[in-house]
Amino acid sequence: MIIVFADDQTVDVLADIASVRRECEAVDVEDGVYRFFDELGRRLVPRFIAPVERGPIIIGVFTSIGSGSFELELDPQDDGSSFETSLANVVAIEPNGRFTTIPDLASHVAEKRRLLSKL
Repeated sequence: MIIVFADDQTVDVLADIASVRRECEAVDVEDGVYRFFDELGRRLVPRFIAPVERGPIIIGVFTSIGSGSFELELDPQDDGSSFETSLANVVAIEPNGRFTTIPDLASHVAEKRRLLSKL
């Protein structure tokens, strides 16, 4: 499960990296439109395997963009507070098969963290 926060203050819950690649265009990922977390609320950062290709700028707009390819990796600099900060700014959750409300998602992550801390 990958939790995706978007700049439009929404959150989406996607099954896996393939779902993320379908829903999140690489150019937007590269531009920082999305923030990613695993189901423990740990920040994931994109690592580009194939770069986004941008054409020349004409009147302030790129003329062509070739899609890139990326993976998501745990952020070694995550202090653990990024998830809560992102969650606090969310106004809506995208329809998904697991959570109907933002508090449902928050409770799930808190429970996963609690279970992990017992190990």
